[in-house]
Amino acid sequence: PSFTLALTLARCLQLTEITVPDVVDVRETVTLSCSYDMGTHKLNSVKWYKDEREFFRYSPLMPKSLMLFDVEGVTVLQNSTGQICNQFMCSIQLHRLNIRSSGSYRCEISGDAPEFKLAHGVGNMTVAGK
Repeated sequence: PSFTLALTLARCLQLTEITVPDVVDVRETVTLSCSYDMGTHKLNSVKWYKDEREFFRYSPLMPKSLMLFDVEGVTVLQNSTGQICNQFMCSIQLHRLNIRSSGSYRCEISGDAPEFKLAHGVGNMTVAGK
């Protein structure tokens, strides 16, 4: 007997790309972004972490869809171009960098109920300069 995988039925959510610059100048404004394919899932949230501490959350199903959390060394630019998040990608900008901005940055996406599937990607960034 032949077996065919029904991949189209179970299109899972997946993180397709994460962009975190390797080395940045302390005076720069940096863009972190991640792209994802939700498959058949609905986007529940996109969260950004620095060294395992959450600093940004986009939850399109919540009344307050954007939330920021205090994490040392991380300042999210809060203007019209500072954050662009939707069903396909989430891009944020960090400014006022300092030596503590260096570290591991993780983008985590989660699908909605009932499965709440998770996918994530990690990138390391080093801040150079005065």
